[in-house]
Amino acid sequence: MTHPVVLSAGISPLGHIMLLARAPERILALRLAMSSVIGPETVVLDAGCGSLGVLAIMAARLGARRVVAVDTGELHAARALAEENGVADRVEFRQHDLADLPGTTGNFDVILGMIYHNEPRRDLARQQLMAGLATRFAHPGSAFIPDTVRYTVAGYDSADSQPSEPALHDRWDSAVGGAEALTGLTMAAIREFPSADYASVVEQLPQSLSPRPARFAGADGRALLTSREPFAEVRYADPETASGYPATVVLSVTAPGRLDTAVWRQDLKFGDLLIRRTDTSQPVTPPCDVQPGDTAILSTDGGWGDAIPLIIRHSDRA
Repeated sequence: MTHPVVLSAGISPLGHIMLLARAPERILALRLAMSSVIGPETVVLDAGCGSLGVLAIMAARLGARRVVAVDTGELHAARALAEENGVADRVEFRQHDLADLPGTTGNFDVILGMIYHNEPRRDLARQQLMAGLATRFAHPGSAFIPDTVRYTVAGYDSADSQPSEPALHDRWDSAVGGAEALTGLTMAAIREFPSADYASVVEQLPQSLSPRPARFAGADGRALLTSREPFAEVRYADPETASGYPATVVLSVTAPGRLDTAVWRQDLKFGDLLIRRTDTSQPVTPPCDVQPGDTAILSTDGGWGDAIPLIIRHSDRA
C-alpha cells in the first residue's frame, strides 16, 4: 500500500504568507520562469499549490488557458483569491493526493512543483512524486519548474556557528501587502485572517525558512572543515534521476576542527535560472576531530536517521 506524500495540509494561509514574505527572490525568479513558458494556450499543473494557490493564480494571470491546482490541504482561501483576481473560471482547485491524480486529468504543458523541505532525506519522496507526475502527465515538450533539484554537502564544526537572531515579526497586513507586491495579485480575501504574531505558525515552516535557520560563522570560513561535494541531481526531463541517492558521499578535510555537522545545499533551478538556494544543517555521528588530508565519508544510503553516520579515514601524519 502506498502512502500519500503530505504536502501543505499542515500549513495555514498565515504560514504561506510567511513563506512568501521570507523569500521574495524566489517569487521573482518564479515569475520570470513562468512568464517564459506560459502563454494563451498553455495548460498548467500546480502540484502542491498550498492553501493560497498563489502560483496557480499567477499562471492564470500570465494567460494560461487551464490550470489544475492540487493539494491535500483546504483550498477555500485559494478559491477566494482566484475569484478576487478574476481567474476562477480557468483555475480548478482539487483537494487530492497527487499520487492518485486520475489519468483523465490530461497532459500538461507546464508542471509546477515547489514542494520541497530543502533537506534531502525528507525530499526524496517528493522528488519521486514529481518524477511520477512527469511520467504520467508530461508530453515531450513539457516544461518543469523547477526542472532540476541539485544537492551538494560539506562538513562543518558547529562550535564556530552563530545562530541568527530571530527576525522581527511583521504585522499581518504588512506581510499581505508585501506578498501582493511580489506576486502581482490582490489578496483582500485573506486580510481578515487573525494573528499578527508569526510565532503561532513558526513550527509549520520548513527548517530553512524558520526565523532561526542554521548559520555558520566566518566570513573567514573557520567553521568549514571539508570540501563541498556534489551529492545528487534530479532532472525531471529524465524521471529516472529521482530513483534514489548514492550510498555514500566522500569529503576531503581541508581545515582542522571537530566535524559534527553536515550542511546540505539545495539549488532549485529552471534552466540556468536559480529559483532558490537553501542551506540546511544536520548532525553527523559520531563527531570526530579531523585534520587536513583526512577523508570524511557520510553514509547516505537513504536509511540515515536524525544524524548521518560518519566514518573518518585519517591521513598518515607521522
